Amino acid sequence: MAREQRLLELGEEFFLAQGEAEQILETAEQRIAEIRAKAAHDAVQAQEAQARVVVGMKGERVAVAEIAQRLELSVAEVRGLLKDTSGDTSPRAADDASEDREGAHEDKRAAA
Repeated sequence: MAREQRLLELGEEFFLAQGEAEQILETAEQRIAEIRAKAAHDAVQAQEAQARVVVGMKGERVAVAEIAQRLELSVAEVRGLLKDTSGDTSPRAADDASEDREGAHEDKRAAA
């Protein structure tokens, strides 16, 4: 009878420890999700800051190819940053695109 009581108590201790382990893991998963969400938010803000720099350079009438070279990016990455922040279809945007093509041609001629 005493042995059976000890076995029941040990079984109860086991299941309490199991529940505690599950709770610890669940709490950790919640904290991980919060940290990931904050990191994603912070990364978006940093990317927006990068885009503002590119837009600022473009505002100084720097060709896309030169911006790419200065920032060690591809021309496509620079255009993507400009596109993400702009969405501008005004005549000025068309002028900028023309200027970008001219700058790319100049870079190709300089490299040749």
